[in-house]
Amino acid sequence: MKISITNKIRTACGNKLGVPLFLCAIMMIIFILCPFISVFHPDTVNDIHKVTSQDGYVKIKAKKLYYTGYNLEKSGGSLYGYYYSIKDGKSVFAIIPIEGAPQKVIKNYEFKAKITKPNRAFKKMLESYMNDLNWNVDSFSKVNAHFILSNADYYPSFYMVLLWIVLVIFLISMKKSISRLIAIANPYIYPVCSFIGKKEQKALIDDAQYELDSENYIQINDMYITENYFIDLGKTKVSIIPLDEIVWCYRMGEISLNPKDTAPEFSICFMILTGSVITAKHKSSDEALELINAIRATGYEIIIGHSESKRKEAKRIVADYKEYEMQKSIR
Repeated sequence: MKISITNKIRTACGNKLGVPLFLCAIMMIIFILCPFISVFHPDTVNDIHKVTSQDGYVKIKAKKLYYTGYNLEKSGGSLYGYYYSIKDGKSVFAIIPIEGAPQKVIKNYEFKAKITKPNRAFKKMLESYMNDLNWNVDSFSKVNAHFILSNADYYPSFYMVLLWIVLVIFLISMKKSISRLIAIANPYIYPVCSFIGKKEQKALIDDAQYELDSENYIQINDMYITENYFIDLGKTKVSIIPLDEIVWCYRMGEISLNPKDTAPEFSICFMILTGSVITAKHKSSDEALELINAIRATGYEIIIGHSESKRKEAKRIVADYKEYEMQKSIR
């Protein structure tokens, strides 16, 4: 059966398309469900008694707020006071920050708040406050709003951080999705070789395809070594490296976080003349050893195996090549 590099590129891109598309969908759902707009731009209400339980986040201007004498301390040491407003026999409570000594009456006070349901701490405070006034809690509940205006629960910084995370993940996922869809439509723009330009990609793929079609190659599962190329046609990545660009080839063990993985995996590392390292990941021990031996047998002057002396030798060759390229560009 004929091996098609472009078809392998399409398959690899298709296999890696699901995750970014899924992340895009999740980020869109989070953006829709989270009240970003109402948090950053809460509705302005000039009368605190016109607020309803249906409002999510509001910006309030209260004419008069009365201090209950009870405070709420949040994690981090932030201190808030329980205040209330009365109008036409109806009351509504607000939790607002306290700076210094609490004022018994606050006039024309503006604050932003989240509309919340009474929690255990509020109910305990209300019961104690009613006892202080010798009032009946049940009777008072009939004239009191069944919600609280809480500045203590208004967290714009949290939603700002969350919004940035959502946008970054969405944009990165969208970019990956688009690039993979484009590569499916036109495989020649897929970066099979990271150190060459896009214009050279087509010639490289066509030349590698020509050598595969000649059937003069060594095959190790999805990896192929032809006369002039190392070709890795993986399920999620396709790489083509000219053998004359490889300076050093060695294998490294991979750390697996999956407890079910019993067989060790290896990465085959190729240092090229520019000094960068290209890695073929998730290879078995047999695949790695067989590939190393096949690279050794190509006849190219490639340093094989990992040691400190070989690392220094590879670095020296790269430095000499860069110096040569620099001198050539000056001439």
